[in-house]
Amino acid sequence: MLDNRLSACAEMVSGKGTAVDVGTDHGYLPCYLVSEGKAPKAVAADINTAPLDRAVKNIEKYGLSGKVKAVLSDGLKEIDSGNVTDVIIAGMGGELIAKIISEGKDFYSAGFILQPMTKAEHLRKWLFENGFEIERESAAKDEFYYTVILAKYTGNNTPYSDFMLYAGKMRNNTEIERGWLLKQAEKLSKRGNGLAKSGDTDEARRYLSISDEITNYAKQGERTGV
Repeated sequence: MLDNRLSACAEMVSGKGTAVDVGTDHGYLPCYLVSEGKAPKAVAADINTAPLDRAVKNIEKYGLSGKVKAVLSDGLKEIDSGNVTDVIIAGMGGELIAKIISEGKDFYSAGFILQPMTKAEHLRKWLFENGFEIERESAAKDEFYYTVILAKYTGNNTPYSDFMLYAGKMRNNTEIERGWLLKQAEKLSKRGNGLAKSGDTDEARRYLSISDEITNYAKQGERTGV
């Protein structure tokens, strides 16, 4: 039912209470979590009626109407926070994910499982500056490489470096994690070289330095304390 990207999200679900999937699309993830016993109940939420209708059809198809609830909601606004222990926000840009979390303070006791498609560095920066700790990250690969972030609210801001903004807490234990890291380094190198050609030497050096640090990390293996 799930591709590797959504499977990586499912792997981070605690299973202690209700799981909410924001931007559920077809509803595959909440249906999988409940049918596989990874969550007792789930909410499939979407801001648009068309994807929510698809989710409803799948909920009915798998006989999960009593355990998976479909909710039309802008982010978390229309969802009851009671007994929610996991909030999954996948397949969106990092800036939109940060906005949804900022508007969902009633859910801050839950774990946030986040899969940004773009601007992951913006999302990490927002988390670090707004009282969240990134507990772990994992990589997945389908057609592209993806990162999945597990964040918990502590109320304490986290000091961060450029390396942490772009590599987060990705380990280097698997070939997929190494591939993800090297892909980030490649993107940063291209950005740095582009800035160098335009004459912005200071920013060019910064991006190329981050690229080198991530490349070295990927090649050296797991580094503790990141």
